Amino acid sequence: MKRLFFAWFCIMLITVVFLSSCLKVADPNPQHILRIGLVSGIGGFSDAGFNQNILSGFKLAAIDFPMYCQARESMSAEDITSNINYFIANSFEMIITVGFDASQATITAAGSHQGTSFVIIDYTMASPPSNLLCASFDVDQSSFPCGFLAAWWALKQNQTDARVGFVAGPEIPNIRQFSVSYTHGVSYFNSLYKKNVQVMGYFANSFNDSLQGVRLADSLLKNNAHTIFAFAGKTGNGALYKIKQAGKWAIGVDADQYYSIPEVSGILLTSCMKGLSSFTYDILRNYYYNKFAGGTVIYGTLSNGGVGMAPFHNYDLQIPDSVRQAISTIETGIKNGTISTGWPE
Repeated sequence: MKRLFFAWFCIMLITVVFLSSCLKVADPNPQHILRIGLVSGIGGFSDAGFNQNILSGFKLAAIDFPMYCQARESMSAEDITSNINYFIANSFEMIITVGFDASQATITAAGSHQGTSFVIIDYTMASPPSNLLCASFDVDQSSFPCGFLAAWWALKQNQTDARVGFVAGPEIPNIRQFSVSYTHGVSYFNSLYKKNVQVMGYFANSFNDSLQGVRLADSLLKNNAHTIFAFAGKTGNGALYKIKQAGKWAIGVDADQYYSIPEVSGILLTSCMKGLSSFTYDILRNYYYNKFAGGTVIYGTLSNGGVGMAPFHNYDLQIPDSVRQAISTIETGIKNGTISTGWPE
């Protein structure tokens, strides 16, 4: 009996040890949750375009990956600096900033905080520090064909005095990249078809003044502009509403504004888009998988889908095959380098 009991005891002991080795024990160091901060460009996230699209990609990444993501709005350059400092003080591992206005504050912060990863979207520099990733968009590649389309549409409206215009943000390099290539697109149309479509345009002093956008658009309309490209944040949105009121036509920017500003969808021929949402999402995904490309610049182009023209939507049936083919040929030429967008100047 004693031998039987001892044998049974040994079997139970071995079983307990075996089961203990197979059971999943709670990890005393659970997976670290990455802390990611986003600082908006001046004007905040409710611009139905640039900032809002970046925020959209940021939110999607927060859903798909175990990250703690917090976004803070900026209404001034001072806000940008204070928001960066907030994220640094609260030990955020990655800080994302936006645009030219954030460049100096971001570069300074990256130099002073080597252990923090930084991203600046829509800005480029020759040699970013190793903890800074720049994401830039070759918007000239999509603005140029938009200029071609604007010229064709304006000529369709007035065969003897066709005019197009633009309402731009402050005259910084990112904005001139739009205006220069848009103007070259009009010139390309004139050269191809022996026409004389005129270009007019204004640079605003703010991305956040919709009333200024209204005034600038009104001036262009009074000078008989038939098609106006608005690339000025909330200032440009004000221009779009004025263009609608006047019964003329426009080209949107950054997002497909047919959807982001449905109130003006009826006047939009197309939009000059950047892949802001997808680029932001991809940057965060890569960071999660330890593929942060600090010290480099990544580019959105026609070839990789980082920039492009939105669909023609309400005007789809009014754009003839000849114009579609011309735009396709232009895009091919831009991709292979046989057509210059005029940028850089």
